[in-house]
Amino acid sequence: MMYKIVKTLFYSFIPVMVGAIAISCGNNQSQETPPPVPPQPKVDTSKKAPAPPKPVSKQALDTVTPNRKYNDIARYIAGMKQLPGSTLPATLEKDTVWIRFAKTFDSEWAHDKATRLDPMASWGNTELAEQHKANLDVFYPFSGPDILHANVLFPQAKRYHLYGLERAGALPYLNKMKIKNVESYLEEVYTSLSDILTKSYFITKNMLNDLQQNNVNGTLPLASIFLVRSGYQIVNVKYFHINEDGTEVQLKKDSVPVHSNDFVKVYFKHDKDSTVQVMSYLKCDLSDGGLQKNKGVTAWLDAMPVSYTYIKSASYLLHNPFFSAMRAVILKKSQTILQDDTGMPYKYLPGKDWNLAFYGAYIMPVSSFPRGFYQTDLQKAYHNADSLKQLKKLPFSLGYHWGSSVQNLMKAERKG
Repeated sequence: MMYKIVKTLFYSFIPVMVGAIAISCGNNQSQETPPPVPPQPKVDTSKKAPAPPKPVSKQALDTVTPNRKYNDIARYIAGMKQLPGSTLPATLEKDTVWIRFAKTFDSEWAHDKATRLDPMASWGNTELAEQHKANLDVFYPFSGPDILHANVLFPQAKRYHLYGLERAGALPYLNKMKIKNVESYLEEVYTSLSDILTKSYFITKNMLNDLQQNNVNGTLPLASIFLVRSGYQIVNVKYFHINEDGTEVQLKKDSVPVHSNDFVKVYFKHDKDSTVQVMSYLKCDLSDGGLQKNKGVTAWLDAMPVSYTYIKSASYLLHNPFFSAMRAVILKKSQTILQDDTGMPYKYLPGKDWNLAFYGAYIMPVSSFPRGFYQTDLQKAYHNADSLKQLKKLPFSLGYHWGSSVQNLMKAERKG
């Protein structure tokens, strides 16, 4: 709906190509093309990643001084009016393209909020009540910039750890851009958001194209849009680097990550609360081959605290043999796993270790994915006597079967 409106509005939209890339740690992959099964990657020890810039002292980690320019920029590219004292020129809001852009975004966001986000929040308040009390970190592999759904389900988490294939990038410097370039940027924003706003997930192949430097420039702008549209203020944005021992250091420059294991943190707080929360996003490869070559991320994950793991529309990556290391991390570090059937295979969650709850309905994966991803044991679990007594409907559509009422979620809570 939004895409058609915006195409008419801007006259020059390029239709989003549907597809998926090969196995990766990227955000939710396409439902239209099954991911191929490549051979196990070999470790290349002949080349070393370029050295990152010299870091600043670790003492500065996670201390944050407000810098409102990030919030001002995020509100503008989200189609929201500026707050008093904005760092942006007032003339930007008078641009006719932005005015129509904002009106269209308001309408589409209101629709998604009423049909998906609000029902998800209500569901989470009930079904994740215990998780909300404990308030652990949220670990979201294969997420891309989708802080939106993780935050709706776990709104009080202090930290959200997101991982994807797409570059982190940077917010645009609107003060230095010509108005025609600003208008072009707004077009690209809507192009990149069209999948998640209509289908509830990103298509990685589209994202890799949409988030290039000459387009939206990474996941940061989209994550920032989700946050301000969800009622948050962006307090600051900082860039960090993960050392080989898994420690992190803040980078000196306010610039996009350019070295392997550079990542971004977004500090934000709700309009009605002074508590600062943090979203980190790291571009990486979470396959066995990727982790084998990346000592820093391996050590980083090993040091990760016990968390809530959230997985959706993940192209069944964890069903493949070459994601065994990531399966081990999830099983070791998760207090609760909330996922659809594209996440951790049911066979790895034995009843002796996990309390399982099933929601919605489980059916065959969409036709573009191999039938081998269908889990007969999960189907039986959905239909055994005990599960049927406890099975609950999902009041929202979320996942590859978008547009239908046939969705599934499973909650696995660690025993003991």
